[in-house]
Amino acid sequence: AALETQGFLEQDALSRAYHLGPAVTRLSVVREITYPIEMAVKNVMAKLVQDTRETVHLSHAQGAGLSSVAIVETTVRNTRVYIDPSEILPLHLTASGTAYLSQEPEEKAQKLLHRSFQKFPPSDAVTVEEANNLIRLAAVKGYSVADATFDYDVVGMAAPVFASSGAPCGAVAVATPKSRFDAETQERIAAFLVPAAHKISRIHGAPQMAHQNAAE
Repeated sequence: AALETQGFLEQDALSRAYHLGPAVTRLSVVREITYPIEMAVKNVMAKLVQDTRETVHLSHAQGAGLSSVAIVETTVRNTRVYIDPSEILPLHLTASGTAYLSQEPEEKAQKLLHRSFQKFPPSDAVTVEEANNLIRLAAVKGYSVADATFDYDVVGMAAPVFASSGAPCGAVAVATPKSRFDAETQERIAAFLVPAAHKISRIHGAPQMAHQNAAE
């Protein structure tokens, strides 16, 4: 009753079901004005660039691929990875794709994986079995690694990000030239990448349990 009085909840006159009220809308508008989501996400990405000294990009699911929605390039490296913002990322060839699929329900993940193989030009870099192994490993570790499967001289590492519904919506990734990537680099980047993905998910309004499960 108190939440209704304050406008946080409303009850449908016919179904009697409750839904979010106008006060929540007002608060979301105020939050976006005072601390825009895009700015907050870019700040997290900039910190990840600072920590890893590599280029970072955020992508959201788009059909059988992922679309880059934000890119922050490193400025401390002469050799760095360039991310084409117009390029759709295949789910089966990229760390972002397998990280995202690792958090989707099995049936949906397999359908999307199949569509990804069909949509994009044939590649011998990853088989269906290998892609599924990467997805399973990402589900365990909380992040995925794509070793030169999309770009021959790039190693990508990505962790899933979640929407306010609690469903996975994409991934945040660190792109490193293969020439300077090794096991130590992977361990160091992972230590910064997974917490950054959690922060971005929280900015999106994701329930805490969703992004916690991704790292368990």
